[in-house]
Amino acid sequence: MKHKRWLTALLILAVLAIAYFSTGGGGARTDEAGPGLAVQADDVSGQDGEPGKDEGKTAVAEETEPTKDQYLTDPVPEGKPKPVEWQDVTLNKDKKLTATLSVTCYTILDNMDLFNKDKLEVLPEDGVIYPAQAVTFYEGESVFDVLHREMKEHQIHMEFSMTPIYNSNYIEGINNIYEFDCGELSGWMYKVNGWFPNYGSSRYMLKDGDVVEWVYTCDLGRDVEGGWAAAGGENGEG
Repeated sequence: MKHKRWLTALLILAVLAIAYFSTGGGGARTDEAGPGLAVQADDVSGQDGEPGKDEGKTAVAEETEPTKDQYLTDPVPEGKPKPVEWQDVTLNKDKKLTATLSVTCYTILDNMDLFNKDKLEVLPEDGVIYPAQAVTFYEGESVFDVLHREMKEHQIHMEFSMTPIYNSNYIEGINNIYEFDCGELSGWMYKVNGWFPNYGSSRYMLKDGDVVEWVYTCDLGRDVEGGWAAAGGENGEG
């Protein structure tokens, strides 16, 4: 008989315990926003509506991390021209401007041990493919536009391909000298007024008086004072 009474008492205690914990300790939750939508307030904000620790960290991260544009371009240094999408430009053929253009490959002469021996006949002895000279262009034309026209007019070989992810044409070869012809870190780069842009030449809109230099690098730009070439063909790469 005593055994049954103890069993009954234990069952009653078990039921009470279940009821107690299912109600969150005997009281209604103060952080519920409705059935099935519980708000964990301590994860989102601190007391008195102040941002919590996690939210503060997120805000700091967003402020310090640079934001790339839709074509994966890092922020342009202050004071330097921003890229212009060639699809949005209308040429003004009533306004002719002047720039200076050159194409050289001096670095190959210092790395002949790396250079493709089958290309010796197309390598200029002085490393100059197109000497610096004044060229005329229309308002709205890009660095690529001018290079393409000048190489064609002077019958200098040039091969390129459009890279949609960067919205720019990539220069593969000039004068039959291609990327990787002087090692796995070699290729064509360009600079304007001494600066290697961090976006493709199709997106650099020329201004009157600009000085454009196309140079061949054998070391990702380090041998032409161009720093390092950004992944994906940027930082002055064609």
